[in-house]
Amino acid sequence: MKHLLNDLSEEEKNRIREQHTGGKKLVIENFDKLVNTKLGDAKPLLNEEDAVKKECDPDTYMLPQGTVLVGASKVIEYLKNPKHSSVAAMKRCVNGKLETCGCRITKEKLDCFKD
Repeated sequence: MKHLLNDLSEEEKNRIREQHTGGKKLVIENFDKLVNTKLGDAKPLLNEEDAVKKECDPDTYMLPQGTVLVGASKVIEYLKNPKHSSVAAMKRCVNGKLETCGCRITKEKLDCFKD
């Protein structure tokens, strides 16, 4: 690589050096904290309690082991997936609160029922 620089003027060499020195400084404190946390000490970005505290919109659901609210189309997609059961227990928003219910697909529509 040095032989490529031999034919350049000092001015061009200085411009190249400027590009490789200084530059932008990346802030990595948050990434560093995430990487260096002890096992079992990591804090989740969003948990179920956060979603429950906020009033939920009608016809929103929380998939099994989920932490975010989704619409009916995502629930249907989840239930159609061969990896999952065709009937699943999940949480549904009723009167602004999440309640546990069972959901299945009947006649291509989402059918949720209380246990």
